[in-house]
Amino acid sequence: MPLHRRSNKEDYNNTRQSLSNKFGNEEKSQLHQPNRLSNWRRPSNFLGWIALQVVLLLFIATKVKSKTLFHLTIILLTAWVSFFPAFLILGVGIGIFDGKADLPHQKFIPLAVVATIIGNQLPTFLSSGMAASGMLIFGLASRPMPQKEDVKGEVKQDTQKRGMFHGPLGAVLAVLLLTAVLLTENFFIWVVSATYEPGQNLSKLPTPLQDNGQLILRYFFDSVLGLTKRDIVAVRNMVNVEWILVSGMGLSLVATEIQGTAMRRNLWSLALRGLFTMAIARSIRTISFLITVLPSQNPRCYFSHFPTPPKDWFSWLMVGFIPQANGGCNDLIISGHATVTSTLACVVTSVVGKPLFTTALWMFVAFDYMVEIYEGFHYSVDMWLGAILVNFIWTVLAPLEKPTNQEHGIAAKKFYPINETSQPDLLKYAIPVVGSYLQVNGIIPAGVANYTILVFVFSAIYQISTSGFQHYTQHCLFCLLYVALGIYL
Repeated sequence: MPLHRRSNKEDYNNTRQSLSNKFGNEEKSQLHQPNRLSNWRRPSNFLGWIALQVVLLLFIATKVKSKTLFHLTIILLTAWVSFFPAFLILGVGIGIFDGKADLPHQKFIPLAVVATIIGNQLPTFLSSGMAASGMLIFGLASRPMPQKEDVKGEVKQDTQKRGMFHGPLGAVLAVLLLTAVLLTENFFIWVVSATYEPGQNLSKLPTPLQDNGQLILRYFFDSVLGLTKRDIVAVRNMVNVEWILVSGMGLSLVATEIQGTAMRRNLWSLALRGLFTMAIARSIRTISFLITVLPSQNPRCYFSHFPTPPKDWFSWLMVGFIPQANGGCNDLIISGHATVTSTLACVVTSVVGKPLFTTALWMFVAFDYMVEIYEGFHYSVDMWLGAILVNFIWTVLAPLEKPTNQEHGIAAKKFYPINETSQPDLLKYAIPVVGSYLQVNGIIPAGVANYTILVFVFSAIYQISTSGFQHYTQHCLFCLLYVALGIYL
């Protein structure tokens, strides 16, 4: 059975039994007990869940100006389909679909996803501020206490069995690899657009390729539903699938760090697998759009993205180092947007491990892709291949996540209480968080974002070379990931 489909509850029971045999009551008491949510599974709560959907549809019906009952019915059905994934995730979070015990993260990650949708209605500086605050709190709350080694040296043996690349070192190397891949891709986005001469001459610009997927979507949204582009984009922005995935991924990392023993998952192995998936997918993307150039669907794309190609090589390189956060013009196949969101979806769904949650989250991702195709930012094949490729790579890389050897179990980690944080520690952990927040919100100019990323990279390298890998290094790497996602997502 693939690792990412392993039963969380089965793993919990096996690991708990292993720890019972290997360690005393002290370690056993540190395991997070499953939350039994029987009080949420009463029929009244299920009826309340249904009633909430009915109220939402009635509210929408009062806002829709429809001339026929058929058109109103189509609008309400579409609205229900659009919002149903959120209700499905909410149902998973409160446990009304499963009568068995859930591990804590299987409850709070779905609930956090719903909370993120609500938070998306706030201004960007507030929603991203919530994410930054979460990183700071997690950084302070996950400071590890010194771990006692078992008298037989079993903790050390388990670490050796994992191998050196299944710890922080492997994840750091993966971060450096992904950074190099993204910077290289960023440069070649400029190269392929600047060397595609028809894109800079409207009289020579070829007709965009026929996209049957886009034609179907435009017919459905425009003719059947009678919606405008502004309406569709407004719904997409309201849901904001990208930030749903980012918040879900962040909480998945938190859960793996704190509950990794019970889940039989390792934070660094999970990070290694996700980062390698992204790096391989983005490398394939770069090679793909370089060897076959597709015409942009936007005839004035080049003039809105790039300057006139400079004559000297130094200026050429400098333009190529400007972050192309909004993409290029001919870097179409495969979609970079699809590679990022699909990787995040794979990480989050594998940690939660509940089929209904997986279905609902991918419904949101599919809706996001449909809007991307409808707007003409990508061909349908770009999004399709991006999702398929990432899922394939993610599955192939499953061996990178080695489960904890049950014969050499390790005790649950202990962390310093957050209320014992000193002022120097608070300032130390706040500095990278504030820097990443200023960059993501554009207070630091977007044109220097790649330089900000390099500052984080070199800072991590310096810390590792002088003091070894420390918890503060992990904190800085999380801030680096926040900047990269905030800029390129």
